[in-house]
Amino acid sequence: MESVEILKPIEKKIQQWIYYDKNEPKVVPYRGNEKLHDSYRRENDLDCQLTDGKLEADTIISLWLPLRLSLVRINGYAPLNKIGLRNKKNKIPFLKELIKHDLEKFLPVNNPIVVKLSELFVRGMKRENVMILPYRAINRERSSAPYYDYVPHFLHECFQGGKFAEYFSNDNGLEKWIKDEDLEMFFENEKISKFTIKDLSGSGSAKVNVPGNLETMLDNYICILKARERSRKANSIL
Repeated sequence: MESVEILKPIEKKIQQWIYYDKNEPKVVPYRGNEKLHDSYRRENDLDCQLTDGKLEADTIISLWLPLRLSLVRINGYAPLNKIGLRNKKNKIPFLKELIKHDLEKFLPVNNPIVVKLSELFVRGMKRENVMILPYRAINRERSSAPYYDYVPHFLHECFQGGKFAEYFSNDNGLEKWIKDEDLEMFFENEKISKFTIKDLSGSGSAKVNVPGNLETMLDNYICILKARERSRKANSIL
């Protein structure tokens, strides 16, 4: 694959993030202006676009975390902090600066991490990387600390006694939602249980999103999305 092709999906997603942030209606608060904000999200958010405008749609595997981890693993913190990586509250200023440079400077295409990252971004912008949440509030809550959109940790907290258990009637209700959303591949042998959630990061814990081996984590993410694509096609799920 030519270098320009390897970086193209990553650049595309970065531009999507920047465009969405630039054009969203920030001048008025959400409360009292729900229709305006919801309309913008329905028409411009990729998750909504891939699900016929469903506002409960949410990305399954966040692409920001593996991008950030890859950049740091390849370059170290110093050169990235110079262009704004240290701003943990908002990734957009950093992405704007990053895209001004030749991206290959930070993501060399001969690096196997970058090749895997590119495949993840290709798959990560398709329908197999979107789920429908039972309640929209989960979208914001699961993106915050300490979950950071890491699916194994999120699923662990959906079982009774966990942070998100309140959104499900009981573990049977959770299991039904997992099956309805075709998320069984996040569990060992597809046996749905708090104790069979896959350790995708290789950290040794379903609650830790920092990888023991970054390439292994990227491979695991790609395998999850491949499996979900196959399953959805087999079941003719739109």
